[in-house]
Amino acid sequence: MLINIFGIIGILVWIIFAVMLAAMFGAMFAPDKEKITGRIIIAALLLVPSLILVPLSFAVCLMLTVIFIIVGVSVFGIRITIELLVQGIPEVDEHGNIVENIPEVKPTAPWG
Repeated sequence: MLINIFGIIGILVWIIFAVMLAAMFGAMFAPDKEKITGRIIIAALLLVPSLILVPLSFAVCLMLTVIFIIVGVSVFGIRITIELLVQGIPEVDEHGNIVENIPEVKPTAPWG
């Protein structure tokens, strides 16, 4: 049931995004308000390419993310990549030295 709902929402978002993209291209190619019929015609003609462009852009984004992960792991190595993910990227000063934030321990009085 939940998968069906997500599928319907995904298809609706896909269609709405494609219509908005086609309308944007129509407004770009016919910028004058007097050419409203030209905008409608251009947007209608660009609707099918926009429907194809939306999933392709999602696939390209997914592929670029996978490529960046593979390049990052191959450049830094698996162990260093896991350490960076777990501990975070260290802070580096302008000379390239790693800044370690060691909290200052204030001396306390023996009676306090």
